[in-house]
Amino acid sequence: MTRDELITLLSERWQEHFADEAASLILDVEAVGDLYRLVTSPWAEIPKPLRHKLLFRGAYVLERAYFRDRSAFAPCAEDFCCSAFPACTDPSARRHFGKIMVDLLEHAGPDAPTLDRIAETAAEWVADPSAKIAVRIWAVEVLKRCRGRVAWVEEVWNDLLELQSAGATPGIESRMRRSWRADRSAEA
Repeated sequence: MTRDELITLLSERWQEHFADEAASLILDVEAVGDLYRLVTSPWAEIPKPLRHKLLFRGAYVLERAYFRDRSAFAPCAEDFCCSAFPACTDPSARRHFGKIMVDLLEHAGPDAPTLDRIAETAAEWVADPSAKIAVRIWAVEVLKRCRGRVAWVEEVWNDLLELQSAGATPGIESRMRRSWRADRSAEA
C-alpha cells in the first residue's frame, strides 16, 4: 500500500471494529512493513492533531496485525526493538508499542545493549507522571520481562513498584497484586 492509501485508511471514520478490519486488510495485502514504516516515520509536515490520530490508529492497527500474524511483523522486529520503541513519543501509540514489546520479549532476546535501551525507555514511561495508566502498566510489564536480563532493573524493581503504588488506580493495584508483587513473593 502507498503512504497515501494508508493515511486514507487510518483517517476514515472510526467504527466499532476499525482496528480489526484494517489489520485484516493490511495482512491481506501484505502491507505490515508499509504500515510499520508509516507509523514509525517522522511526520513533521502533517498537522499535530491529524498526526496524533494517525499515530494512535496506526499503532493500534499494527498491534492487531502483529498479534494475528507475528511472522508478518518479523522483518520489522529488530528495528522496532532498536529504534522505534525507544523513539516513540506519542502517548497513545506507546500503549500499543508496549504490548508488542512485551510479546517480543517473551519470544525473543535482543542483544544486551538493545535490551538495556528497551528497559531504559520503559522506565522513563513508568516514571512519567503524565503517562496514561495503560502506558505505565505495559511499561512495567516490559520491565518485568527485563528483570534477570538487565541488572539495574532488578535493583530498581521495588522502587518502581512503590512509585506505581502511590495513588494507584484499580488497574494498577490489580496488576501489583496478581503479577508484579507476586513475582517477589515467589522468589522469597
